Amino acid sequence: MWNPIKKMLKKISSASSSRHLQSSASSQDDMSVDSSHRDSASQGDTTPALPKSCVRVHIRVLEMIEQIVARNDYEQEALELLKKQNFSHVKIFEPIFLIKTGSKQDMNRAFAYSGWEDFADITELVSEGCERIVNTAVSANIIIYLTKEYHMGAAASAVIVFAYQAATNFLPIFGAILSDALWGRFLTISLTLFACTIGAVLLWLTTMVQTLVAEDCGNEDQNSQCCHSPTTLQLFVLLTSLVFLSIGASGVRPCSLPFGVDQFAHWSGTRKDHALKVLFSWYYVSMGGSAIISITLIVYLQDKLGWKIGFAISVAIMALATFLNIVTSPLYIKVKPQKSTWLSLVQVIFVAIRNRHIQFPEVGSGLQYHNPGGLEVVVPSRKMRFLNRACVLRVHADRSNTEVLNDNSWNVCTVDQVEDLKRTLSVIPMWSAMITSLLIQQASFRVLQADTMDRRVGTTKFRMPAGSIAIFEVITFTLWSGCFDRFMLLVLQKITGREQVLSHKQKMGIGVLFSIASALAASAVEAFRRKQAIRQCLENNTYGVVNMSALWLAPQCVFAGLTSAFGSIGQMEFYYAELPKTMSSLAMALLPLAIGVAKIAGTMIVKLIKVITARGGRIGWLPDNLNQGHYDYYYFLLALIGMAGFIYFVACCYWFEEPAPIQLVEPQEDEADGT
Repeated sequence: MWNPIKKMLKKISSASSSRHLQSSASSQDDMSVDSSHRDSASQGDTTPALPKSCVRVHIRVLEMIEQIVARNDYEQEALELLKKQNFSHVKIFEPIFLIKTGSKQDMNRAFAYSGWEDFADITELVSEGCERIVNTAVSANIIIYLTKEYHMGAAASAVIVFAYQAATNFLPIFGAILSDALWGRFLTISLTLFACTIGAVLLWLTTMVQTLVAEDCGNEDQNSQCCHSPTTLQLFVLLTSLVFLSIGASGVRPCSLPFGVDQFAHWSGTRKDHALKVLFSWYYVSMGGSAIISITLIVYLQDKLGWKIGFAISVAIMALATFLNIVTSPLYIKVKPQKSTWLSLVQVIFVAIRNRHIQFPEVGSGLQYHNPGGLEVVVPSRKMRFLNRACVLRVHADRSNTEVLNDNSWNVCTVDQVEDLKRTLSVIPMWSAMITSLLIQQASFRVLQADTMDRRVGTTKFRMPAGSIAIFEVITFTLWSGCFDRFMLLVLQKITGREQVLSHKQKMGIGVLFSIASALAASAVEAFRRKQAIRQCLENNTYGVVNMSALWLAPQCVFAGLTSAFGSIGQMEFYYAELPKTMSSLAMALLPLAIGVAKIAGTMIVKLIKVITARGGRIGWLPDNLNQGHYDYYYFLLALIGMAGFIYFVACCYWFEEPAPIQLVEPQEDEADGT
């Protein structure tokens, strides 16, 4: 079958060579060839041409993709012929031909063939990576900025940090809803990237504009009366910048990964499954990589070069991400939002309440449930049976199932709508069970602890910034999440003989246990640090450096990294697998939502502990001076909360059931005949 194609390619090749020789001859002797003859010759050959460099570029792109996914016979044959002979005319190779001569729709097809979905995935991961770099750097070091530049106490600064981090993780649920129902993923990403850029600019202005810069204390102690609190305007601009940064995370984080999936949603089979695994793996790597850059390079520059340059770098990063997103917009496949996705869930609840007095049909009476015409007759599962009333037909004897399709959807819902709502509601208990582990993981006092410890690395003079102490957590997360799927999982599969060694729920449970270990390690290290500070007569010195290496904080950070590697990844995979695919943005937003709730709970716990333990003029557990308080008690309390949360998690796992397949029902003969 390839002989005609080969002959055509050889004919094109020979024509290309002859024209090349004619062109060379004409350059040597312009008078030897009549110009009219050249014009007529060129008109006779209408085969579109492309530069050889363009052909070679696309060949290299296709060769890279060829190593990842299998190609069809047509593309394989055309690619082999192109690699063997340097054709400057590639009409037979449709993608490159369409890039040269096709319409915009044809160009999108050509990009889809030529591997530009991978480029679109990369640019969106870069956009989210830039947003994470900026927000993670702010989250890691903002408490130092508040205490040293805005002269705020440790507890008050922690409340602002908790609130900012809660908003950063709580708002993505609204971004997911707007994306899935109204704006679409690309528009949501674009708007929130711009908002994040505004937030970075405002934060940078708090170091540049004189009226927005907090007054310097000079040589006085930060807690002395000579240090003035920030003015209302200064505090307003600072908090506004944090709000815009949180808005930036609200759309980028829940939409980037689903938007990347949209780029190859038209694929099928093993090719699509492999692409999903690759995309998820790179997504985890981008999460870890952006965190490493933020808490090492960005935080280090803020610590060594000052806040002006540090925040200016954040502005440049966000400006680059926004510009890249706009420039690459024509390359993306933009899926329109489905307004009916969220509306259908509301309809199921409304109709189920409205039909609460309707009796359920007899077992096996499949035609008494609303099924779309042309599909198999099914009955809903018995899980959350009260919702099944939403798809029960009020009158089923005199009307066929196809006629019911014309009913108002506020009167009756389909079985698929009911099952989608059940799947959505079933993940809520599991989601709530992971909040305690996230509460422990998100504790921010370790930055203040590191600031009072010896941060020299080994025998060198290099001093690690306090905000970079989380590097141990990020490195652990990145290495473990990457090595587990590529190496350790293969070993465990050979040992156990099972394809899936750990289920999503088992990963989540392991993450909860590691969070408890992290809190216990933090409590032990802080108790030892406080004893050392008292022995060195630093009890009344808020910013005195204890002769104790900050690397003592590494174990709790490693446990926190393992918490993310198991718990957070397990949650994302669990939500993505359980929720309907039309709600993939919501699936990605549930983890940030849980982190946001954990931040709010952390804020309340800090305030409550401060009020209760500081009664009667006592210092309490959480004073501004870490050496006078009992932050070790605080961490131990978090460990107890984590233990209670693990018991609740086990109970939720026992209650949760995997979605049962919808039961198919064969219509009875009398029902099928309408008798």
